[in-house]
Amino acid sequence: MTYSPPPPPPPPPPAATGSASWWRSPTALFLIGILIAAAIAVPVVFLVLGGDDDEPIAGSSTTTSATTTTGGSSTTAGTSTTAATTTSSSSTSTSSSTTSSSTTSSTTSSTTTTTTSAALELDPTAAVNYLEFDLTSGFLPDPWEQAAQSGGPIDVSYLGGGCRGWASGAPDFQMDYTAAASSLRIYFIADAATDDTTLIINDPQGNWVCNDDSYGTSHPSVDFTGTAPDGVYDIWIGSYTAGTFNNGTLYITELDANHP
Repeated sequence: MTYSPPPPPPPPPPAATGSASWWRSPTALFLIGILIAAAIAVPVVFLVLGGDDDEPIAGSSTTTSATTTTGGSSTTAGTSTTAATTTSSSSTSTSSSTTSSSTTSSTTSSTTTTTTSAALELDPTAAVNYLEFDLTSGFLPDPWEQAAQSGGPIDVSYLGGGCRGWASGAPDFQMDYTAAASSLRIYFIADAATDDTTLIINDPQGNWVCNDDSYGTSHPSVDFTGTAPDGVYDIWIGSYTAGTFNNGTLYITELDANHP
């Protein structure tokens, strides 16, 4: 019996032409070049266009102005920063924007408002400063007298009719007088001859009667001639000069010989 060796293995199939070198083709190389260029260009563009606008840029100029008003209630300060940069790279131009900031500060001021009440006036209904009393015609001693002081915070010139001086709001005296067929005189004499005083009287009929100087002196007197009216007399003693207070004596008489 004759031995025959096994047949040799079949040869491997031939490799496909060009399958192992496709990336070397012109088209593939062009595409790869585009991808590489894009990968490099995109970060560069973001780097150039990006950045923090709030940071100062080299080559910028800064102008600062401040104005302060003395005696006012507010202070204003302003700061302006301007920068411009042009960068040329790969035909790309970038221009930065202008950044400006303005700061305004205010100072709180305190204002005190004083409310002034209505103008002060004489008040016949107020409680008297010195004395309420009654007199009947024919009273003795004549003259009746009482020490007092002139002056007050109210300018009585608003009454008109020659009323002058400064007096208190309340009457200094209030007299309830019962009349007969007689005249009545009310006068005031200051202790110092140089003190200038005035009289302001609201009579029973509601009339305001005033006097400054009388009988050649700086002492005031008011006469109710004929028959003086019955009723209440409110009497103020004023100082001709504001802020002065003069001591003296108030007199009331029915005798013509009694006067300043």
